[in-house]
Amino acid sequence: MAVSKAIALALLPIVSPGLTYFCGSQLARAEGMVRWCFIGLGALFAIMAPLLSWFSQKRERRNAVIKNEAVISAVADQMGTLVTKPDNREATLTTIRNRLTDCAAQHAGPKARAGFFALRNRRQLRLVAYCNRDTEPSQLDRRDEERLLNAMNGKEIVYVKDTLNADGNLDISLGDSYRSAIAAPVYAGNEPQGILLIDAPEPKQLTKKHVRASYIRAITHLLGTAHAMGDVDRNGRTVPRQPGRGQNGKPTPTQGKD
Repeated sequence: MAVSKAIALALLPIVSPGLTYFCGSQLARAEGMVRWCFIGLGALFAIMAPLLSWFSQKRERRNAVIKNEAVISAVADQMGTLVTKPDNREATLTTIRNRLTDCAAQHAGPKARAGFFALRNRRQLRLVAYCNRDTEPSQLDRRDEERLLNAMNGKEIVYVKDTLNADGNLDISLGDSYRSAIAAPVYAGNEPQGILLIDAPEPKQLTKKHVRASYIRAITHLLGTAHAMGDVDRNGRTVPRQPGRGQNGKPTPTQGKD
């Protein structure tokens, strides 16, 4: 069924102009109601291809939103697991990072990629999650690392229309000469956690029109909060475990009001 629909959509731009031409060629010989029918059919065939393409893209976007909502719901549940099951913290955090990085790439487009670089020792970024690459991206050289750190400290999402013509702005991608990119700072409250880098093959594929800043912020907020909760090595603190779900410490009597 899906294959037949794809074939029909592929052939429609070829067949539709031919049908439009046929209807137009009959107007000279047709009269009255028949003539008006050919005019109506010609107009319908002329707009059919772009109209069906628009409906198809709208359906795909809706399906992508539904899928991403399901992923975000699962991530919210797993963030609770970071607290309630600290023994599995590392595996849970890895799953959350991978899911959110995948969400960012999927929202940006079918050929887009994404990578999350986590902050280490305040002045180092290390790749901890990536999506849509056959091979793991290389770690950053010092020059690119410094520029991404500056973008992270700026706290604003940076859209790069063309990495080869950036006019002095950020011109970094995940490699392979990808031409457009987004650098999104990842924070937990006011504490920096790293930066999310998204890229795409062609220039101007990742503009504010195509990739909503509000959606990217939602991804980075979840990513930053989860990373702060789960990265014990860096943050050095987590929610204390409550053995047997009891209180941690001795109860302290308080004086109530009469």
